[in-house]
Amino acid sequence: MTVINMMSFGDSGAAVADEQTTSGNIRKYNSAQKLKLIDSSTIYGGSGSSFMINEVYDAMEYTIKEQKEKNMVGGLNIMQLYDLAKRMIGSVKNSKKNDFLFANFGITLDEFVTGLRNGVKLDEPLKGKAYDALNNENFNRNIDLSILIGGLYEGKFEINYVDSRGTACLRIPQPYYSIGSGSDEAGKILSRYVINMPREKREKIPIEEGLVKLIEATSSASDINVGVGGIPSIVYLSKGSVKIPNENQCVLATEIVEGYVRNILDRDFTFRSISDLVLNNADFRTVEEQMKSRAKDWNQLDKILRGYKE
Repeated sequence: MTVINMMSFGDSGAAVADEQTTSGNIRKYNSAQKLKLIDSSTIYGGSGSSFMINEVYDAMEYTIKEQKEKNMVGGLNIMQLYDLAKRMIGSVKNSKKNDFLFANFGITLDEFVTGLRNGVKLDEPLKGKAYDALNNENFNRNIDLSILIGGLYEGKFEINYVDSRGTACLRIPQPYYSIGSGSDEAGKILSRYVINMPREKREKIPIEEGLVKLIEATSSASDINVGVGGIPSIVYLSKGSVKIPNENQCVLATEIVEGYVRNILDRDFTFRSISDLVLNNADFRTVEEQMKSRAKDWNQLDKILRGYKE
């Protein structure tokens, strides 16, 4: 269970993700790192099985390293990474299917597809059982994943989408995209924000404003979606620069946006503080004290942040 939100600000972009992951149907962990960097120039975010997401990421990282060593060339651009992600998802997914078939039916994926084992036709009842098992909802849920890849291409921050179902979108047409079980709620907030914006402004969304909306969308998804929660992670990427605020900065950024949404903190303070925390590595203690003094009613905001209801 996940929500990952990504937005292009024109010549830069950012992603915000929750950190909650589950184990089976009874346990949850607020420890998942859902945003990673590829080749120091591209944001990678995955929704689905954390094992699958990490395997695809590791496979991409290994392939990139191998290509560099063989060809002595620089890193891949975002379009090449998009193609690589599609190939690696297919490879990892087929590997899981192969392991599953061999463990449960004693046949490989290639033998299942060709219907032959050592030149002899597979037993039809066995093949039928294997087919049903591969199409089982629980099995497919475990190998289902979606990936967002965001990075600069020809001076613009592009967002690409790939998933294990064969759906892919090179260059998402709108300036944002959301994936995961929390994408329904997050998408509503981001969609309303962009729809109400003049068309010419969508090509270069103000950074602070966009960051606030990404954080708001992530928090809203955490409020109502099962399996979405924990401390959000934030990654901001521009030409030659990557900003990754620490956990305390992310917590405070979320609290400030909550205060802004509740109309307890004003727009100027909110936007300046988010910029300071995310882009300028401001000390969260300093910004927290500023938040307390700028709040219209600090006692009310403090109670809201601690979960009290009036």
